[in-house]
Amino acid sequence: MSLLFWPLVAIVLASIAAGVAGTLAVSHRMVSIGGGLAHAAYGGVGLAFLLGWAPLPVTIFFTLAAALLMTWLVERSPERSDTLIGVVWALGMAFGILCVDLSRVYTGDLNAVLFGSLLAIPRSDLAALAVLDVALVVLSWVYRRELLALAVDAEFAEVAGFPVRIFRAGLLCAVALSVVLLMRVTGLVLLVAFLSIPGALAVRWTRSLARAMAMATGLTLAFGLAGLALSWWRDLSPGACIISVAGITYLAVTLGRRK
Repeated sequence: MSLLFWPLVAIVLASIAAGVAGTLAVSHRMVSIGGGLAHAAYGGVGLAFLLGWAPLPVTIFFTLAAALLMTWLVERSPERSDTLIGVVWALGMAFGILCVDLSRVYTGDLNAVLFGSLLAIPRSDLAALAVLDVALVVLSWVYRRELLALAVDAEFAEVAGFPVRIFRAGLLCAVALSVVLLMRVTGLVLLVAFLSIPGALAVRWTRSLARAMAMATGLTLAFGLAGLALSWWRDLSPGACIISVAGITYLAVTLGRRK
């Protein structure tokens, strides 16, 4: 049982970050940007390998820079936002692959980044995830009215005088930090589903932003525990099991509503 203690701690901490950041991403229609950041983050991982530095701070810096670049590009050409996000996504991945190729080092740890390593998350990453959880919950509560106004009608909010650009950049940075710190749980390849599915289900069932965040956190925790149990029972990859449980639940709910 002691072997499962830290993975359980990781799932609880990840559930809070994914529940809050995922609900914000879904309600503000930023899921595609989050997906772009999840893959652009690979550039930071590759750069850390090339420089021989700790992956977490380098990846955080790189992903935040990618988030701000996406914000700047989308604001200047909103009609092509999906194309611009795709370009930054592809460039980040390509940059990371080239850096790993140039580093000429053993890339065993890279598999943990791509596909998750729930059973071997460093304590320092868990501490950073706990700090992110506290920051997300506090900031979401303090700016709850502004976040709701932006989610309902961003154009009206801008006319009313809200600093829309600053809030959008802040939201994107929150999603970027969540992407980097959650990648150890599910891996970069599956991270988009982890951020989007619980939030999408919660937003469907309630119109209150706070309730949606709480519901998404509970759903993420349930998916994580079920996926970890399945992984333990059948000796499978924890990240893939968690995303499979979440994806099947989402499809079952969606198909059930159409009958």
